[in-house]
Amino acid sequence: MGVASTIRTDGETLVRLDAVAKQMGRSRNWALNKAIEDFIEYHEWYIAKVNEGIKAAEEGRFASKDEVDAVFAEFGAG
Repeated sequence: MGVASTIRTDGETLVRLDAVAKQMGRSRNWALNKAIEDFIEYHEWYIAKVNEGIKAAEEGRFASKDEVDAVFAEFGAG
């Protein structure tokens, strides 16, 4: 059983949320829970990646100039 909570948002946001939920055949409650779950999942992943980067930097693990140049060249940003 879930725990009740409330949010405050503007009317336009609720209209848009309800429209998306309806198009998906879902309730507003489902859409809100899905958005919250996705937000948490993304930020847990992001924080883990940042911490991996910090650890790598503290250990002195950096990309070489050639590796950086190769990535820039691959994406046409060099």
